[in-house]
Amino acid sequence: MVRAEITLRAATQDDANFLWELHCAALKPHVSAVYGWDESFQRRYFLENYSTLHNNVIQYQGVDAGVIAIEETKVGYILSSIELLPEYQGMGIGTELITDLLDRAAARGLPVSLRTLKNSPARPLYERLGFQIIGETEVHYWMRKEGRPSQFLPSRWQTNLCFMVEADDQATGVVAMILGENAEALEIIGKPGDPQEQAQRAIGHAVLPPGGVPWREKLYLVRDIESRETIGFLTVYFGYPTPETIYIGSFYMRPAWQGRGFGCTVVAELEKLALEVGFHDARVGVGLKNWRALRFWTRCGYSRITRIRGSQSGTAGSPGNVELFKSLEPNGH
Repeated sequence: MVRAEITLRAATQDDANFLWELHCAALKPHVSAVYGWDESFQRRYFLENYSTLHNNVIQYQGVDAGVIAIEETKVGYILSSIELLPEYQGMGIGTELITDLLDRAAARGLPVSLRTLKNSPARPLYERLGFQIIGETEVHYWMRKEGRPSQFLPSRWQTNLCFMVEADDQATGVVAMILGENAEALEIIGKPGDPQEQAQRAIGHAVLPPGGVPWREKLYLVRDIESRETIGFLTVYFGYPTPETIYIGSFYMRPAWQGRGFGCTVVAELEKLALEVGFHDARVGVGLKNWRALRFWTRCGYSRITRIRGSQSGTAGSPGNVELFKSLEPNGH
């Protein structure tokens, strides 16, 4: 429970100048160290984009001391910001407010996520409160404290051509078969190896993103509606590298079934279902030399590059890999 002297009131348009001054006092040194600081640009940008939505002014003993912005989404809470004037920092105010949010989220089994500058002194506090890094940009970390395990998509979903079923431990053999039939593609992207071992790792969620938990990753078998034959598999991680992103880790179709429209319909249905449950964008990693996969994913609308990893030449280190992004929102934002 938050101390009685700490209260919140809804922010109004009249608070814009106060919140600008607060932003400067609380964050200017850390923002300056990363981006530099153009005062006139920063002020104009802040005031033009100022919104009262989700913002509450923190008051200590009736005096305005800071701001906290909490957004409740379909996939959990997002602590958009918490800032305190320097004279109110170190008094436990931020800790109490975040702890109260965590308690409310825990009562509903929901996760709490936040984004913080990498050079922010608040990061140790977030870690003490149980947040873990789940993703990053060049200058920010995304952090999350998990809620209870969630089932984001049904265990069975379908298109007009095929249906997807969540795999269990008995699926190792069929996943190994699909990987074996795609040995050439695996060689191109630098992932050769024993298909049986690779299948076991996929089924066992052996490779997870930072701060990852197994229940957020799902492996779906793709089956033809008419023949009921398993023709591919798809792995998806829900909530990486941002809380509202799905990450497509693998998508393999058996060669005999490629080029027949199955892949595009599976991806389109996955995107539709993910948007319905609260995810706003999707990403996928593709080998730079895997031209067939690059053509497929760009055709599906994954046209924005968010990251390039590895060796582009392929002569040393791991083969180049590009991360592609697609907004799931109808307007593309």
